[in-house]
Amino acid sequence: MKNYSLKFRTIIIFLIIGFVLFPATTFAVKLYFEPESGEYHLGEIFIEKIEIDTEGECINVVEAYLSFSQDILNAVDFSQGESILTLWVKAPTINQIKGEISFIGGIPGEYCGIIPGDPGQSNLLGKIIFKVSETVTKNLAEVQFLDNSQVLLSDKLGTKAKLTTKGATFRILAEKIEVPENQWQQELKKDTILPEPFEIIISQHSSIFEGKYFIIFFTTDKQTGVDYYEVKEGDREWKLAESPYLLEDQS
Repeated sequence: MKNYSLKFRTIIIFLIIGFVLFPATTFAVKLYFEPESGEYHLGEIFIEKIEIDTEGECINVVEAYLSFSQDILNAVDFSQGESILTLWVKAPTINQIKGEISFIGGIPGEYCGIIPGDPGQSNLLGKIIFKVSETVTKNLAEVQFLDNSQVLLSDKLGTKAKLTTKGATFRILAEKIEVPENQWQQELKKDTILPEPFEIIISQHSSIFEGKYFIIFFTTDKQTGVDYYEVKEGDREWKLAESPYLLEDQS
């Protein structure tokens, strides 16, 4: 009996040691910026990538809320080109006054991490194009993920993934240079691929535009993304448009 009790206590001790030394493996999806640091001059335009590391988890929705030093950085654009997100529930929105950017994007099927052998950026969520203000009184600028950011697992239950985030910090050089670098313009010059062909669908529904006719359209651009759409009806002028778009000519 004593031997049995001693063996039982020994097993318990080994189990406790095992839990301490070899804890259960937990995965945490990580959102981060690339580069995470850098030095930029006044007036310089640079690209900040938003990337994801699923650490083996399979996900299908990313809801991101970011903040940036709006007194130093101007968020002039957000590129969706090359993003693994193709279903935009909420298109990227920039609020320069508050220094915030937000978006909600989905992935058809699921995404389980960087695709081995893929020469592209198969973990890219988007690119922020920042311009350093030409009147800066501080020498450090930051970009951070807000606490309400979340990533959903592709388990058909909408389960929130355990999430970690990492911000970025930039040093602003006070001296002015004659021609500030423009990384975004360099990217645009490399863009030689047209957006994907897309269909324009004419539709009508009682709950949209008071039952009037409208059109739906969408395409993707694999390099720098789509900047804007224009619609031309008959002999009318070209007009900036978003989908869905209410037709002026209801005939």
